[in-house]
Amino acid sequence: MADWGIVAARFLQFGPALILFGTPLFFLYGGASQPPHTSHRLERVVTAAALLSFAGAVWWVLAETAMIFSDPGQFTPDAIWTVLTGTGFGRAAFLRIILIAMAIIVPFVTRSPRRTPAVQAAIGAAVVASFAWTGHGVKDEGAAGLIHLVGDIVHLLAAAIWIESIRQRTGARAALRGLEAFSSVGVAVVALLLLSGVVNSWFLVGPAHIKQLVTSPYGLLLDAKLLLFAAMLALAAANRYRFTPRLGTALAQAGSQEKPLIALRRSVVWEATLALVVLVVVSLMGTLEPPA
Repeated sequence: MADWGIVAARFLQFGPALILFGTPLFFLYGGASQPPHTSHRLERVVTAAALLSFAGAVWWVLAETAMIFSDPGQFTPDAIWTVLTGTGFGRAAFLRIILIAMAIIVPFVTRSPRRTPAVQAAIGAAVVASFAWTGHGVKDEGAAGLIHLVGDIVHLLAAAIWIESIRQRTGARAALRGLEAFSSVGVAVVALLLLSGVVNSWFLVGPAHIKQLVTSPYGLLLDAKLLLFAAMLALAAANRYRFTPRLGTALAQAGSQEKPLIALRRSVVWEATLALVVLVVVSLMGTLEPPA
């Protein structure tokens, strides 16, 4: 039975952490087409994401400590410090909290309009990667453990890039800018998601436990995640090859943008909704024991 407090804490720190990495990165590789005021909006979005992720990380540490020290009399500052410094996942969470705090103060100490998003993207990448050390990716040892850990990190970073590309596609010209910026890396991102997903599934499920994909809670959630991913991929393809060209034609010919923009927005809303459900599923999967 999942602890829904821990699931909620995982979601609260994980979702905003993806934005913490993806937003400044998107600004860097699509910045040439961004309007001048975007850098100020970037700071607000990143700061809000960092604050939410910070709250989620602290909540998660407290929830894990309460689970380990189940006696209310044992839940003390010393117990929290023991978890933060005496366990592997606690040390990773401690580092994550420090990194998120650094991301919050970066705009106040770095005034360069290009340097700030670069530093924030680097910090965000480290924050996202840190989730690999508080999940199932650290259960293997030796060369297998390294491959699994790298696969987990790649999967997390690629997911952050894709989810941020969805968030950027609002407005007519913004939608075109977002698709143009993402098109240069989109194929690579999807390929990395698929490859790293196969690697992770090999270690977490494996051929010997393939039947548990339809019998275990973890397996059923993985099935749901794969179906959601397939639906997101279909929507992304429709956005790229159907709805966006129609909008581009309307803009180029100075025609009515209402119908193509509504169609694109509807598709993007569905893609974003599915991405949100995927994050919930992943947060729940992290609390369950995989078949392997």
